[in-house]
Amino acid sequence: MTVDGSVVRLGTDTVATGEAVAGLGSAEQRKIESWLAALIQTEHLALLLGNGISSAVGHLIGTYPPSMAQHVSAGDETDLIRAHAEGSASQLGREANLEDEIRSSLDLLQGLRVLQETERAEQVRASVDEAMTGLLSGVLAFEKALGTALRDRTDAALDFERLIGRFLMPFASRPTQRDRLHLYTTNYDRLLEAAADRLGLRFLDRFVGSLEPRFSASRIDVDLHFAPPGVRGEPRLLDGVVRFAKLHGSVDWMADGGKIVRSSLPLGADQEHPMFPEEPSSTAVIYPNPAKDVETLAYPYSELFRDFAAAVCRPNNVLVTFGYGFGDSHINRVIADMLTIPSTHLVVISRDPLTTLDSFRRANSYPPGQTTELIGASVGGLAEFVDLMPMTLTSPLFEAQTAYLEKVGGHEQAVAGAATEQGTTQ
Repeated sequence: MTVDGSVVRLGTDTVATGEAVAGLGSAEQRKIESWLAALIQTEHLALLLGNGISSAVGHLIGTYPPSMAQHVSAGDETDLIRAHAEGSASQLGREANLEDEIRSSLDLLQGLRVLQETERAEQVRASVDEAMTGLLSGVLAFEKALGTALRDRTDAALDFERLIGRFLMPFASRPTQRDRLHLYTTNYDRLLEAAADRLGLRFLDRFVGSLEPRFSASRIDVDLHFAPPGVRGEPRLLDGVVRFAKLHGSVDWMADGGKIVRSSLPLGADQEHPMFPEEPSSTAVIYPNPAKDVETLAYPYSELFRDFAAAVCRPNNVLVTFGYGFGDSHINRVIADMLTIPSTHLVVISRDPLTTLDSFRRANSYPPGQTTELIGASVGGLAEFVDLMPMTLTSPLFEAQTAYLEKVGGHEQAVAGAATEQGTTQ
């Protein structure tokens, strides 16, 4: 990693670093495109999206998602909470944020209840409610700006639809012989759900039901098929289906009588809406709040992270991260385990330098042949990255890149399938 953090590295091949990243020529860009084309044709593919995707869209519509640089204000307990949050965050090589402080506040709240310090506990609970209410309001304000732009068909909305389509569709357009795309996000907003509605994508998640979808603990590989006209007994996989999970919960997830349900909170609703939680610390399901009436404190996050680990920690899997800051220890642990499997590959895409990625490298095995990095404003921004995304598999460097992947890690099936598709497109 260079001083400014910019780097383009494709496995063991470092294409550019520092200021040279901003001056990539057409040959280097074709090389990146070919490399990405080979990677996304692997047998299993997962995409992890962090706050960077929402920030990129916020730049388009003029309203950014809420910053995690806010603080919990809990009176006399504030200093204790911030010190505890800073201690846990420093272990990950980053500064503490609002999520860290909420987590520390909830830990303190439980301790005060054990000590029967009722008055102090109530003060901490009220401070958590205030912080979570502000966070939810900020998320909904971001959603409202997006929804308004889409309804008014502004230039920003058209740019959003074009960019998000070019970003998601190459990942989501999986051949029928490949596993479905597994899409994960740490964001609370419903940007991806709004994008799916406009792109015609169908999300498969753990929620079951129509009027009040309920989170299901049973993991069943439900899929969507269709029967071609005149053909009986040979159902085929439906295009545009994605397995989707929000690892940190969502602005519309609520705890209700021991169940996790998806409420009817509209996109961009105001705080006065009836479905806006009055006491977020008791009902809202956004990480790290477990909601007090849920029997298991880790639920539903334990189920979501178990799905994430099962999806990425298997042979011939590629995990692409976009806008993820490597600041979540639960996710980092799964990624580290994935990289112990020789045929897996990690692609890190970020507009901003990642000091936390340096910490991740030092703490875990990080084989150069199993990792790709596209870091810097000229390659890691949303608009800049989609210009590098492969639209077809006809690049002259395609065969060379897929041959390399086969050599370094057992991508035989992915390479063979991708090569077949290349022949059919030419």
